[in-house]
Amino acid sequence: MTGPQVPPDADDEPIFGVCGRDGASIRCRVCGAVDEVVGDEVPSMAGYGEDTYVRCTRCGSVETTDPIFGWRAKPAPWPPTTRRDQP
Repeated sequence: MTGPQVPPDADDEPIFGVCGRDGASIRCRVCGAVDEVVGDEVPSMAGYGEDTYVRCTRCGSVETTDPIFGWRAKPAPWPPTTRRDQP
């Protein structure tokens, strides 16, 4: 299923959820992509702990965590808007 699942202003809703029969896949709730995510952990800029991110490679929606601000979600606009140049 594709199409908007999470409203673009829903910064307090999880963007990614598990799916599949055994729950082994990750699904983007914004664009519907399955297993099209990248993520990483890096030492925190705060000087302790870890900063993490998970990003959908299809629509660009991101979830981040860090020791200072905690968990944040930034859903991308979906469907993407096409930009037309003005003549």
